[in-house]
Amino acid sequence: MKLLGISASNRRDGNSYLMLKETLPDTEIIQFADLEIKPCTHCWELCGQVPFKCVVEDDLVTVLDKMKSADGIIISCPLYFYIPSKLQAFIERMVCLEYYTIEKHPDIVTYPLEGKPCGLIVNSGAGGHNTLDVLRLLADYVLALHMHLLTIDKHPYIGISAKGGDEKGEILKDQKALKQAKELVGLLIKEIKNE
Repeated sequence: MKLLGISASNRRDGNSYLMLKETLPDTEIIQFADLEIKPCTHCWELCGQVPFKCVVEDDLVTVLDKMKSADGIIISCPLYFYIPSKLQAFIERMVCLEYYTIEKHPDIVTYPLEGKPCGLIVNSGAGGHNTLDVLRLLADYVLALHMHLLTIDKHPYIGISAKGGDEKGEILKDQKALKQAKELVGLLIKEIKNE
């Protein structure tokens, strides 16, 4: 079983990463802070010419390849002034790439991330309702890529809302979020085993 953690923070080893490290021990964790992810160039003519291949050369292909090879994924993201810029660029390019691939190759019936289980964790200094907009955005992204969004039986249901703050390590004090994140990983593993 191969799990993948994605820390979408622009800050290396920040709270988003620490939450993944705590709940996904011995699992590969990609940190967007270490990657070059350029914005979408909106190259309508070129986008999707080769199915699901972006013409912009950077680390997007590395992340996508790791997502494709994983059995399940947990994305951990901080609340910035909405979402981190690299994550915004990644989402925009992935959704655009999928759209134009299907437009130009309507005979393609499988999506590279089809049905792959994915859980979400969002943290902010205040925690709680402050994370809801980001959770909704990430949920829309997961669904747009035909992934299977994991839900929990506690509010906010579509993912984990954690109190992270600006200080590194502060997120590890949020025992409720840590417990829920571990339960989310358990659901992810159960989902993979039932496939």
